[in-house]
Amino acid sequence: MTQKILKKEASENKKSKLQQKYERLLKDIEKRKKQHKNLTEGLRAAVPRVISELQPLAKSESEWHIKKLLRLDEIVDEIVISKTKKEIFVSYVLEEIFLFLTTSHPDNEELKNLYKKYAKEEFTFNNIPKQFDFDENKQSTSEEIIDEFEDHGSFESNEKNSDPKINKKEKQPNKKQEKELEEEKILAQDAKAIYFRLIKKYHPDRQQDLEKQKEYTEISKLVTKAYKENDFMALLRLQVEYIDENENDAHALADDMIERYNKILLSQLTELNLTVLQAKRNAYGLFEDFFDESYTFSEKLFEKKKREIEISISKIKQNIEDSHLQKKGWFKQWLRELQELNDKKNLAIFYTGF
Repeated sequence: MTQKILKKEASENKKSKLQQKYERLLKDIEKRKKQHKNLTEGLRAAVPRVISELQPLAKSESEWHIKKLLRLDEIVDEIVISKTKKEIFVSYVLEEIFLFLTTSHPDNEELKNLYKKYAKEEFTFNNIPKQFDFDENKQSTSEEIIDEFEDHGSFESNEKNSDPKINKKEKQPNKKQEKELEEEKILAQDAKAIYFRLIKKYHPDRQQDLEKQKEYTEISKLVTKAYKENDFMALLRLQVEYIDENENDAHALADDMIERYNKILLSQLTELNLTVLQAKRNAYGLFEDFFDESYTFSEKLFEKKKREIEISISKIKQNIEDSHLQKKGWFKQWLRELQELNDKKNLAIFYTGF
């Protein structure tokens, strides 16, 4: 309410391009900070639920899929199909077996025997490409995964570590470090100047009107809080909101000052962008599956994924049951669908050139 009453009403077209850029950078930084906070909190909520609710379902889905592969193997030995269809079948089975043996079921002997049958060679981990390499004995708990996120910086902002004071080496600073330290010194001086300028203008004692005193008190609290917490961006924002551009005693944000601020803010925004990007990459695909546009964990998306796995399990079970009721007809229908899918993939490859 206070901000609405006192906020300066200069129109956007009266602001210089530098000032407009400055305000955009402030908004973008706040937006990124909010996204990072949402992502951090969301991952803490998502990881335990994925492990406790989705992993068991995914494991069940895999096991039923393996049962279907074994059932297909039984049937293909009992019926006659053309050489072309057999090649399509073998290609599909080997692809599926390889996927299971290199991910969720590395020790499954039935799959290894099936691989040997159709590949005409023993399955060995020595020939697995690097992207499929993994620790066979490792089973992560939710706590271990969260620890791994934290180790990679997914849950904690790197802003503190980016402070030149903290990262400053014991050696003599180079030119870049000297420049950063000088900029920091200038910012501290500017912050102090902004603080006194705002306090001088909005000190409650300057007003006799009780309502105005309340308004000035609230503004003074915001200014003092930002200054004590070394929140330079908050001070800049308060200056933009509460210092009149036409005041003779305070030419707020002169072009040379704004240009310096914009450079610093752009650097901070770049660092935030990298922090958020790293957090997304370290989320093991959870961000793409379970987070909305505001980077907030979506219960709706989570339940949708859960339901998709449950439906998949149900379909596989029904498939296996149908294969026992009408073996030959079911297998030929399944093979027909597989061939159609294969044709679509080949067509897509033809048109895309990949």
